[in-house]
Amino acid sequence: MKAIPKHWLFIAILIHLLAAWFSVGHYHDDEYYQILDLAAFKLGFEIQNNLMWEYGDQVRSGLQPFIAYIVTRASMLLGVDSPFLWALSLRIISAAISLLSLVIFINSILSQINSETIEKWMIFFLLFSWLLIFMNVRFSAEGWGMSLFILAYAIYLNPASCQHRKFFYAGLLFGFSFLARYQLGFLLLGLGSWMLFIQRDSLRNISILLLGGSIALLTGFIVDYWFYGSVTSSAWNIFEWHMIKGALDNIEHEPWWFYAYYSAVQLIPPVTLLLPLVVILFWIIFPKHSITWLTIPFILFHHYFGHKEMRYLFPVLPFAPVMFAMLLERLIHHGGFFKTKRFKSICKTTIGLSVFVNFFLVLLVISLPASKEVALWNNCLEEHLSLDKSILFVYDSDGSGTAPGELELDFYNVGNVPVIAVSDEQQITQAILKSPDKQFFYASRKKNRTEQLEHENI
Repeated sequence: MKAIPKHWLFIAILIHLLAAWFSVGHYHDDEYYQILDLAAFKLGFEIQNNLMWEYGDQVRSGLQPFIAYIVTRASMLLGVDSPFLWALSLRIISAAISLLSLVIFINSILSQINSETIEKWMIFFLLFSWLLIFMNVRFSAEGWGMSLFILAYAIYLNPASCQHRKFFYAGLLFGFSFLARYQLGFLLLGLGSWMLFIQRDSLRNISILLLGGSIALLTGFIVDYWFYGSVTSSAWNIFEWHMIKGALDNIEHEPWWFYAYYSAVQLIPPVTLLLPLVVILFWIIFPKHSITWLTIPFILFHHYFGHKEMRYLFPVLPFAPVMFAMLLERLIHHGGFFKTKRFKSICKTTIGLSVFVNFFLVLLVISLPASKEVALWNNCLEEHLSLDKSILFVYDSDGSGTAPGELELDFYNVGNVPVIAVSDEQQITQAILKSPDKQFFYASRKKNRTEQLEHENI
């Protein structure tokens, strides 16, 4: 095979465009509140919700808020005034960068696979895995960090590139991947150690790589100055917060087996049921491989801290199909049971079931919004709400502010419509009596709220 089939690439582009169009909103709150919400603040939009504490403590990179700011400003100059089109532009840009990175990454890794069948399935899962598609269209720190890192890694591995340029561009992209997601520093630590002790790159090449990385970090320093309005280094601030002050010790802890369990059952079962075992076996059988060296410190770091979220490991997802492919090829080469018809039958069944499951998960990705709250603004509220005429009520039974906070999306609420928390129907009645000229909208997660409102003649 040794190349990506053109029709596969065309289908991948089409699926990513569909996902970018339909998968509106954010996967995790950080994707919005630490990027788009901060971009809205820098754009001068009225902010109803409180900015995340990370902004006050200056621990987040200004890179992606700056990109969102530039894209939004450019869209405004072109006459595009819909925040949903601004967000769509960011998803399309994310998809384009991610697909480009994947294609170059695949081409750089193909020489390490000899079996055409195994190579085919590795390419398939890299291009069409539902989770990679979902992540590729996200304007998130994890998604951009992942894409920029594998692009830099692929450029570094390319033997045909001019040595000096290769190391400079790789270093530049490694630096920007770090700015997108500072935790990728552990990937860089592992890969840098491999370059020094296993690959034994020359001091000159390492210096050129570091030059590229330094330019990226300098860019990040300048962007942080624009973002926070003062001379600061968000990279150092988050290191101090994590490692010196130990702030993560005060966050809810998950058990040590959290990642092993969730990576096995939540990705593409049944094949990913083997993922924890495959990763460990890969480390043992390929102890000098660069993937081993870069994944060990990254994965161990995230296991060390008590607070765990599956998204933290998303940046190493593209390496999983490669680890599966290389390990399977090595096992088959050793012969014995791994060359029998029974083993081949097990492999075919496992892959077949996984493709079947993945097919339906991809359908969900390209047909459902990532965030119901953003979809609500997009589909129901954008054309009907206005500052002078509208008020949006959000049911908040316990007074925690969580429910209204999820709809105080200032990047999308360009009309600055008030979002007010209510705990019962009486509060709505009182508001209607005070402002009879207003049109009221009501959002609630609780079932049967429509019937209850009708019962109260609201």
